[in-house]
Amino acid sequence: MIDVEDISAEVLNAATPQPSPILAPGDIIDISVMAKNQEVVIPFNKRLVQSEAYMRSGNTKAVEFYLVDQNGDIEFPVLGRLHVAGKSKKEVELMIQEALYPKYLSELPQVSVWIQNFTISVLGDVTRPGMFTIENERVSILDAIALAGDLSITGRRDNVLLVRVNPDGTKNIARINLNDKNLVTSPYFYLQQNDVLYVQPNKSKANSAVVVPPTTSLVFSATSILLTIANLIITAWSISK
Repeated sequence: MIDVEDISAEVLNAATPQPSPILAPGDIIDISVMAKNQEVVIPFNKRLVQSEAYMRSGNTKAVEFYLVDQNGDIEFPVLGRLHVAGKSKKEVELMIQEALYPKYLSELPQVSVWIQNFTISVLGDVTRPGMFTIENERVSILDAIALAGDLSITGRRDNVLLVRVNPDGTKNIARINLNDKNLVTSPYFYLQQNDVLYVQPNKSKANSAVVVPPTTSLVFSATSILLTIANLIITAWSISK
């Protein structure tokens, strides 16, 4: 980020608040409901309900988390089907609080939502391309590049592709210049779950990676053999002469 030190402290400190993750189909989430009296919230904690049921049945593995289905719904204990896709974690927490209090609980519970499969992918001209799970749900584009072992010397810093899948299935595509000092104030500085970064190689590496078609390779091989035979014939003729 060239000349990033020129950004004023006021702008830098106020820039790019981290957005709350938006839930989407395919997300696996953990929801905990807490209260002063833990016994009254047991029916609303899937982890506790499933664990007790599996212990009684003699099994040791319980389904503790919620899968957001293709309709954007989850099955929540007692409350039933809840639509969560397109909502932030905070919105889902508030929705569950309002559904439980005061209808089912006499005190306002504390509800926490965590995404268990918050992953991002870094591909292309980096040291260790791959998919990375982010446990704290907070990752910047610089963090992602660090996880991938930094860009290769031939990776283009001025043309990193970001592909973002929205909760409704649509996609956003952005080109990011890592040399731009304004990157730290960009809405793409912090990544969202399932974001994909692709680092494009420079022209020299891209050209060196061109695959020669099999037919062309055979032609080159045949030509090389013919030239070798011709050279041997000429050499033998020269010696005999």
